[in-house]
Amino acid sequence: MKKLIKVVSSLLVMASMSPLVFADKVAIDPMFTYGGSLNQEQLVETRKALGVQAGTEEIPVQVSELNGLLNDTYPYKQVYSSTYITPASNNGQVTVEIVTPNTITDITPNQYQNAAITAGAVDVNIKVASAVKVDGSGALAGVYKAFQASGQTLDSQAVAVAQDELNVTSSINQEHQNQSGYSDELLNAAIAEIKQNVQTEKDANGGTITQEAVQNIVNNVINNYNLGDILSNNNIQDIQNYMTNFSNLELSQAQKDQLAQFGQTLQEQGGQLLDKAKTAWNGLDEETKSGFMQMLQNIWNAIVEFVSSLFGN
Repeated sequence: MKKLIKVVSSLLVMASMSPLVFADKVAIDPMFTYGGSLNQEQLVETRKALGVQAGTEEIPVQVSELNGLLNDTYPYKQVYSSTYITPASNNGQVTVEIVTPNTITDITPNQYQNAAITAGAVDVNIKVASAVKVDGSGALAGVYKAFQASGQTLDSQAVAVAQDELNVTSSINQEHQNQSGYSDELLNAAIAEIKQNVQTEKDANGGTITQEAVQNIVNNVINNYNLGDILSNNNIQDIQNYMTNFSNLELSQAQKDQLAQFGQTLQEQGGQLLDKAKTAWNGLDEETKSGFMQMLQNIWNAIVEFVSSLFGN
């Protein structure tokens, strides 16, 4: 299952770089990464499923490249999963669409988005598809290859933390998805708030946070979301371990802003379960809420040069 979860990291590759903020409007060339095991008919089918436009840069991913790109030793035998990455005007948001849910079934869009915030990706649309039922490692490797081809240096620590998050949240979601009082939105909203609280504590203490403080934050938020009686001790320990590793990352202001905005979005989407959650999100004043978009707007101009060099003008 851990191997399967790696597909979600397709959009996490941006975590592997230094903290990012994206520019308001930049001409970005879309990218299509595809598995080298696809035959011609499957390749055509995958292009169609993802809606790949004519003239899009296409990057094949071979089986022999997977271990090097994914930094693992799994004995891969095939690679079919593919991604289509396009620029967007999403007010900093990442949108995710699994266009072939019958072949990539265990990862939810919320998990993609939450991990993407850890990764630092903003203003991008990502579609994932596979012609056959697979774990999706090829999609992840393809995005890594695309960024490497653009001359970007990948930070293995950030990649590992992002993938660890997906391992934890996906495992918990599979274990509890049919349990009363639980929802994917609830878990991911809690994860987003834990991240924000960890970062707030770090900012208040000169960029450092103790393991005890991380554990206290995790326990408090889990209880605030009424998940304390649902998640097992092992689930909570896994979250604490992941958040300890997360606390070692340095987030950009864009990532911090997105954590707050994403939590608000999940609150709006989560229905009664989230309405009942006693959470700090509900305590935000209207000025703070309305400020999220303005904060993103203010940072957009910071890295036009970075995005241009990444994707090409």
